[in-house]
Amino acid sequence: MAASEFATNSLGWQLQKLTQWAQEGLERLFSRGGGSSATPPPQLPAWLLQSIFWLLALSAASWLIWQLYKILSPYWDSLRPNRLSRPEPSRSATDWLRQAQLAQAQSDYAVACRALYMAALQKLGEQDLIAPQLSRTDGEYLTLLRSLALPQPYQTLIQTHERLYFDRLSASAELYAECWQAYQSLELPAQSRTA
Repeated sequence: MAASEFATNSLGWQLQKLTQWAQEGLERLFSRGGGSSATPPPQLPAWLLQSIFWLLALSAASWLIWQLYKILSPYWDSLRPNRLSRPEPSRSATDWLRQAQLAQAQSDYAVACRALYMAALQKLGEQDLIAPQLSRTDGEYLTLLRSLALPQPYQTLIQTHERLYFDRLSASAELYAECWQAYQSLELPAQSRTA
C-alpha cells in the first residue's frame, strides 16, 4: 500500500475519533470512584454518542444562523424597495403638497419628490380620472395615463418616483425642482378651468 492511502482524513474518521474521545472521557469519569472493581464501567452505545454530537452541532449551527439573521436583517430591509409608495386614502393632494414643501425645506428631496408624486396620484383620484389603488404599480399608472392622454407632468412625476425608489436614483435639489415644476404645470390647467 502507498503511504498516501494512510494519510486520508474524512468526516467519518473525525466523528469516530470524537466519539472515542468522548467515550474514553466518560469511562474515566465513571471509573474514578470504583478503583479496581470487578464490574466494568458503563459504556454508552456509539449511536447514542453520535446522536448527541449531531444534536449539539445542529443546535450550535442553528443558533449561529439565527444570530447572523438578526445582525443582517436591518441591512437586507434597507436594500428592499419601498413597497409603501402608494397613496394613503386619508390624505388629500393638499396635505401631500404641504408635506413636499416641508421636506424640501429640510433638504429631504427624496421625501419631497415622493410627496409630489403622491399629491399627483391623489389629484387624479380627486378628479375621478384614475382611482388610486394600493395594488397599482407605477407602470400601471403610466399605462392608464397614456390611455387617457393625460399631460406629460404626471408621467414625469411617476417616472421620477420609479427611478428614486426602484433604480436607487439619488434625489437632489435639481430633481425636486423638476418635480415641482411638473406639479405646478398640473395646477395651472386646473386653475384656468375654475377661472
